[in-house]
Amino acid sequence: MAKLIIRSSEGTREVTLEESNSVGRSSANRVRILDPLVSKSHCLIHMGQDGKFRVRDLGSRNGTFLNKKRIESETVLENGDEISIGMTSCLFLPGSTESVVELEDDRCQIVVFDKVLPSALRQDRFLPEKDIGDEKALRADYEKLRVAVELQRDIGLELNLNRICNRILARTFEFLECDQAVILMAREDGRMELEAYKTTTQKDQVVISSTLVQRVREEKAGLISADALADERFQNALSIVSQKVRSSMAVPILYEEDLLGIMIIESSAAVMAYSKKDLLLFTNIAHQTANLIKMAEMAKRIEAEAVTRERFQRLLSPDLAEMVVSGKLKVEKGGENRTATVLFSDIRGFTSMCENMTPAEVLAMLNEHFEIMVEIAFRYEGTVDKFVGDMIMVVWGAPVAHSDDPVRALRAALEMQAALEEYNKSAQREIRVGIGVNTDELVAGYIGSSRTMSYSVLGDAVNIASRLCSAAGPGQILISDNTYRQVKDCFEVEVLNPIRVKGKSKPLKVYGVLKGKAKEDAPDLRSTQH
Repeated sequence: MAKLIIRSSEGTREVTLEESNSVGRSSANRVRILDPLVSKSHCLIHMGQDGKFRVRDLGSRNGTFLNKKRIESETVLENGDEISIGMTSCLFLPGSTESVVELEDDRCQIVVFDKVLPSALRQDRFLPEKDIGDEKALRADYEKLRVAVELQRDIGLELNLNRICNRILARTFEFLECDQAVILMAREDGRMELEAYKTTTQKDQVVISSTLVQRVREEKAGLISADALADERFQNALSIVSQKVRSSMAVPILYEEDLLGIMIIESSAAVMAYSKKDLLLFTNIAHQTANLIKMAEMAKRIEAEAVTRERFQRLLSPDLAEMVVSGKLKVEKGGENRTATVLFSDIRGFTSMCENMTPAEVLAMLNEHFEIMVEIAFRYEGTVDKFVGDMIMVVWGAPVAHSDDPVRALRAALEMQAALEEYNKSAQREIRVGIGVNTDELVAGYIGSSRTMSYSVLGDAVNIASRLCSAAGPGQILISDNTYRQVKDCFEVEVLNPIRVKGKSKPLKVYGVLKGKAKEDAPDLRSTQH
């Protein structure tokens, strides 16, 4: 099925075209575009009796443009054509694009009529105006700049590889005389796969010479073949003969020494269609294509890293978040067994406190409270797992582990209680929390759907910490026996009566943390494991 890739202020989306598709701002259109410069009924994209799609303007206020030119009458659409309406760009892709190209082993020897290495372009530099004495050199430099500017203008901030390649082919048809253009991209397994193509003729199958492709891959050079149909040396080249190719050029898409892909253009209408100058121009287009592809990859990587950094900065301290993004610390997807310390903190009397408050006041109070708690948790390199109402859950040991995670958790808990005492001196409403801490084995990893996932921990260790928090009174810190055995030399505690919790047949040993011992040393924040 033919498709329309729509890029507007709303984002990028894909629409499958039917035989008749009205486009405009009104909801009555099959393709609705919320663009203030688009008319209610702007244009019509429909299939003619010959099976080709056409576009027609419907008397719109700002006009319909095809490949940057305003259309005055109904116009046939070709693969990779760009329809511009208002501030919205629509890329037309016919349904057969994915299977139209077939590499065929023609078992022929490609005769190189001319060859250009991309390194020839990189060796050139643009001289200052006062140093230019050769008009030919000036014209060559101008052509390089023209190609670079035109392609950059068309691509803009586009990050989608297929749309980048289709726009480059559309421009290639303007720069060079051809009736077919193809871009093949190199995949990780070494295969060359079709990424984009453009043709002026309707063909059921476009065949590309595998011999030509292999020659370009091996030599990493641009090649010209001229009058291939008449040359007896190509009599066995089925892909050339069957397509009646009289002239062709193929150039590698190289970034430094890496082969990203291959561009091929062909002409069946002209003998000796391409010259050395054309090959230089085509090589320059390929060079700019490589730069644009790499720029898009870099932009995507930066965008992905920014999203990753933003997500982890919500969970981890800024330093640890940066280490995860840079790859110094690894966060594995999927579940893994870990020993971790879990802290729950919950505001006491929260429901009654909120009875005389507006929702906006409750939200402001919670945000102030969580700012204090998160800042302290990050100071001791804990991971904020979640907020639920007035409760906060923090984990030490997942995804980043330290040799003294239980000690860090209790130091953070004591500092949280002290910070709230200080906060209450000037606050309109006093906030008192109960804290529960437990250390044990649990499962850590990403949970959620394929569309949205979050890092969390699961297991009995989490449930026990939650139960301890529920049992803790205002200003109290309760810890389990597991945690106590690991921190008893660092903190003064009181032994409390065992408590019964849901899901446990035996009462739990519980300790109340009073303060850190005077001899306690600060945790070594450098002892990070993962």
